Amino acid sequence: MQCKRSFKKSITAYFVITCAVLVVGYTFFLSQYLTRGFSLFVEFRLEEVAGNYLHTLAEAPDTPLPVEGPIKGYGGYDDLPADIRAALTLEQLMKERFFYVHQGNMHYKTLTVERPDGKYVYLVFATTESQISVEWARRFDFYYFYTPVVAGLLSIAAVLFLAFRMFKVIARPVEELHEWAIGLSPDNLDKGPLRFKYDELNNLAELILDTSRRLVAGVEREKRFQKYTSHELRTPIAIIQNNLELQERLGIAEDNRYRTSHARMVKAVRNMRNLTTSLLWLSRDSDSPLPVEDIKIDEFIREIIEENVYLLEGKDISLKIDLTPVSIRCPRTLAHIILVNLVRNAFQHASEGVIEIRADSSQFEVSNQVNTPESPADDGINGYGLGLQLCVQLVKKIGWSIEVMEEGRRFVVRGDTRG
Repeated sequence: MQCKRSFKKSITAYFVITCAVLVVGYTFFLSQYLTRGFSLFVEFRLEEVAGNYLHTLAEAPDTPLPVEGPIKGYGGYDDLPADIRAALTLEQLMKERFFYVHQGNMHYKTLTVERPDGKYVYLVFATTESQISVEWARRFDFYYFYTPVVAGLLSIAAVLFLAFRMFKVIARPVEELHEWAIGLSPDNLDKGPLRFKYDELNNLAELILDTSRRLVAGVEREKRFQKYTSHELRTPIAIIQNNLELQERLGIAEDNRYRTSHARMVKAVRNMRNLTTSLLWLSRDSDSPLPVEDIKIDEFIREIIEENVYLLEGKDISLKIDLTPVSIRCPRTLAHIILVNLVRNAFQHASEGVIEIRADSSQFEVSNQVNTPESPADDGINGYGLGLQLCVQLVKKIGWSIEVMEEGRRFVVRGDTRG
């Protein structure tokens, strides 16, 4: 079973996921940029002190190594603090301008500076964690940890607020259009379409209403056609049937010259009578439940088989019947029309092989071998698809379900009397 998606839930999920990704991403970048900002500030201060030192050194060669707050200059590798010498070699210091060293509670940032005389000095920015005041640590935690979290939560709340506002402005009219479209019925199609403040929704509502009106009009025309056609056919069919019965009493069925033609006419009249009865049932306007009664399914289907067995005359067909002697409760007339159509179709449109008819308390099945293209056309008056289509439509009236399939060269119709 396919899961149905909600428009409102989809938009909510989209906004929440997008907002969460943006907030988490920007929080991460904010933390990274804050850390990188501290590092750049220290590097800038080291570059500034180094520049001032070299400028002063050019004017006064005896200028001492700089010492400015946490920044201190060293004249050689051996003069550097032990923590730096333990972490970095002289070769490493010569390769890179800046190095960061963390040992215990000490943090160092080094800058290697080449003097005009070719000697190297090392400027070191040193800070100790214990030297940070409680107030400064609190402010640092606030800006580094708490501010991104608070900003992220506020951003999520703002986006959710905008999402709910959008639901009210956009999604709600769409839901109203959905509810209005579901509520359309033949009784209220004469009313105008629901109006919205968006032209796209108004156009969609008009399209839905116009389509519904055309569909209902088409169904009504089909019902009228079925009703009028079936009524118009009943009279000539009755006249033909009465004349055939009169000819039988006059002995025409015993005359070898007319026996075959008379038998064909009798078959055609039976088929036409059954077809018109089916059409009349389909054109009924009443929605009241049909009267039901208990039917012995095995006897019921055997009678139908006997009524239509003449269709198997002259065919190389064997009939396989498996009927369980049980009773089902259903409308007798409608059930008779459905089963007659199925059995007659199987008898008419098979020229060889085995026809199987099975039924029990919950299911019935009719299957026959599909004719090959070389098989002769039958003398039935209605097409193979019409009788089956009538059955499918009538099944909906009776509350059953039906399944039509082809299994190899066999055509199978399987019905479920449980609905």
